Amino acid sequence: MAETQAAHPTRPGERILALDVLRGFAMFGVLVAYCMWSLGTAPEQSYSAFDRGLDRALGFLVDGKFYTILATLFGLGFALQLGRSSNDRNAVRLYLRRLGVLAVIGLFHALLLRNGDILVPYALTGFVLVPFRKASNRLIFTAAFTALLAAYSSRLLWPMTGIAVPRRPDLSGASYLVENAAWVRYWYETFIFTWPINLTMFLFGLWAGRNRIIERLASEPKTLRAILFCGLILGGGFYFGLRAAEAQPGSKAWQLAGGLSYTFHCWGMSSAYAAAILLTLRTQTGRRMLAPLATIGRLALTNYLMQAALVVPLCLAFGWFDRFTPTTALLLALLIFGLVQIPFSLWWVKRFNFGPAEWVWRALSYGRAPPLTARPNDYAPI
Repeated sequence: MAETQAAHPTRPGERILALDVLRGFAMFGVLVAYCMWSLGTAPEQSYSAFDRGLDRALGFLVDGKFYTILATLFGLGFALQLGRSSNDRNAVRLYLRRLGVLAVIGLFHALLLRNGDILVPYALTGFVLVPFRKASNRLIFTAAFTALLAAYSSRLLWPMTGIAVPRRPDLSGASYLVENAAWVRYWYETFIFTWPINLTMFLFGLWAGRNRIIERLASEPKTLRAILFCGLILGGGFYFGLRAAEAQPGSKAWQLAGGLSYTFHCWGMSSAYAAAILLTLRTQTGRRMLAPLATIGRLALTNYLMQAALVVPLCLAFGWFDRFTPTTALLLALLIFGLVQIPFSLWWVKRFNFGPAEWVWRALSYGRAPPLTARPNDYAPI
């Protein structure tokens, strides 16, 4: 009986609407960031005044914020998975299998489509969560901030090792797959600069999930409004701190301050976005309005893989790489999200329990194929 309770996919009645909406909202931001900054931009001198303003606005509103939400939800999901199980050992074993499968999916995704893939970093960093599953809140927060400082201080201390920092690839004229593989290698060689920040957010998510923070906040509108207001104020304040740090490129202290300012800026804005989502979900109108995002969130892995699967062939066929302006990049993201991903997700969840990628992930993780035919899609009360 314990084995059965420890190992089952999330059932329809166990899903939490707010988490799916937040995940779907984050997937939209990830798509915008991907189109804006990962496909190669046209020379800035070709930008219109509108392009320049849009670039600054999206840098402030989008860059880094949605990955922050996704990473936090990743850790929160680990806490929920443990909470559904009556057997810690079986739950951890299943979690490790899920991470292993996710890493394999991510490696193929990175090498074939998206060198900026987050699945492998998330999967490998996720292994570090296991020792913290029973840690105190104090230890979790201590480890989270230690990881954050490690990410930024490693950049300052690296020259002391005498080891050259890996150079960014310069493969002009190389094929897409060769260039992709070179970038994947570069990202993994420099993991110490970025992956610890993932761990910080995973640990925050673990704390939030274990303490039912989302459920508690959902019933406290005054607290949510305070988070929304303070998040925007702090997010804006740290953004201007970042600009000040960038004006002092020769100072190591300012470099560290700049890195931390960027992270705190992302935390402030992401917190404000999450609070706004939870406030909106408190009304029936808000729930209906955000329902399409929940379908995106239920199929998050499928939609994440779909983004590059749609964009890369188009860019290769029409020579779009390195030619995007902020306007055309945003337009591409809106078209993909509004005309492909939302309609597909709405159609799919009416018929099936899991997205196609989610179904494969679960089948390989559990060692058996879960039922695919759709059942009543009731959400657990928040």
